[in-house]
Amino acid sequence: MARQHNSAELLDEAAEAGMRLGHEGNHMWTAFGPNNVLCHRANIALRVGDAGTAIDYARQVDLDKLPINERKATLLLDTSRAFLMWNQHDKALHILRAAGELAPEEITGRPAALRLVRDILATAPISVRREAREYAAALGVQA
Repeated sequence: MARQHNSAELLDEAAEAGMRLGHEGNHMWTAFGPNNVLCHRANIALRVGDAGTAIDYARQVDLDKLPINERKATLLLDTSRAFLMWNQHDKALHILRAAGELAPEEITGRPAALRLVRDILATAPISVRREAREYAAALGVQA
């Protein structure tokens, strides 16, 4: 009988493989390596609603070592969403903008990213609202 693995076990196995590889690679367009595993850990933590853990994992990633900008932008989008879950709109917007500078198509071409822009805009406190509105307008996003 095949053993079922949970996501933590699979990520631990991936982390071991990444450590054996010893660097970030993009073999066959996988962008695989230790930092990429951390990106996936952050994404899974976010998906289960644990924004703090997602942010902790994201902070451990060395963005400069990730081989493709799309992967970097995906991590930043996850981090932005995590900060929004924590009601830290200013950080969420700042990180979202950084993702847009790194890989603009990842913001403008992804419905989930545009939803994040709308979510920040809809819930932003007055101190962040103007900047959020300007950014949304620059992207052509309607509230």
